[in-house]
Amino acid sequence: MPKASNSGKIELSFGTFLLVLVIILGAAWYMGYLNIPGSITTPPGPGPQPSDMVTVNKPLQFSVMDPLAGQALGGASIAIYAPDKSLKESITTDSSTYPGKGVTINPYKSGDTYYIKLSKTGYVTRWVPVTIPKMTYSDAQSLQYNFIPLETYNLGTYSIKVIDQFGNTYSSGGTVNFTALGTNQVTLTINIYNTKDNSGYISSHDLLNKIDLKACLLTSTAGSSVTVSGFGSSVQRGTTTYWTSVVADDALTRQLVGNQYVKPGVATITITVGKGSLSAGSSQAFTLSLMGYFDPSYFATNGIGGPDAVQLATFTLNIAA
Repeated sequence: MPKASNSGKIELSFGTFLLVLVIILGAAWYMGYLNIPGSITTPPGPGPQPSDMVTVNKPLQFSVMDPLAGQALGGASIAIYAPDKSLKESITTDSSTYPGKGVTINPYKSGDTYYIKLSKTGYVTRWVPVTIPKMTYSDAQSLQYNFIPLETYNLGTYSIKVIDQFGNTYSSGGTVNFTALGTNQVTLTINIYNTKDNSGYISSHDLLNKIDLKACLLTSTAGSSVTVSGFGSSVQRGTTTYWTSVVADDALTRQLVGNQYVKPGVATITITVGKGSLSAGSSQAFTLSLMGYFDPSYFATNGIGGPDAVQLATFTLNIAA
């Protein structure tokens, strides 16, 4: 016990002094103010918070939606490719219990990138690069899957019409006649119509074949008499000349919201054709094809638009003197 000295001061025994010193040092170490060599120091402050983002290695849960129709897509195929092009796994979204949802067997680590090929009959096939996201600490603790949302459109239905500057409309197989129009040069407006509500097209990049999957108007003619401008880049193969004009996705998308078309689904290309050396009574035939999953550069080099290129609409037009 402390004792009072003759002077009135309280004196501590040596044992009591040591006990007090140990308590003070222990408190300092516990609060992080003292680091004893060889000890494990617990940093001050709280641990991971529920909103903190953390790296996880979990199976994935995909959801596939058609945003134009506002519906989940059951029966959609999801193929997952690694950067080395190896197929990791392929799954199909549920069509009954959990429409539009599909889960993987394998786990995938946050920060790793994979290439997803999304396809379904009647819908736009597209490639989507996906970097596996982190999860909040609370989700990582409570959820079995890491969530990945995907979207695609119902593929549009397309038709082509042609109008000249005089207001004449031409159906497929029709003839633009310079003599009948009284001119040696005609401006033609090519309209590509999507006739299906809430449908369209989405361009993407084929990550396996390294080619673009665009929508293009591919025009061809076997003659060389008529002069043409406005069709875009051209390539010659034998006696046939080809032009490729990329068509914007939005122009091919027809979106109806309520009773208003947010996107009308009309693409327009204007060209000018001249009589050139076309002789009286003769004609030159042109074929116009709207192509999907088409790469103009690949076509210029290889003569095809790509392994998945498909014709979405076609139109023929004769130019006559």
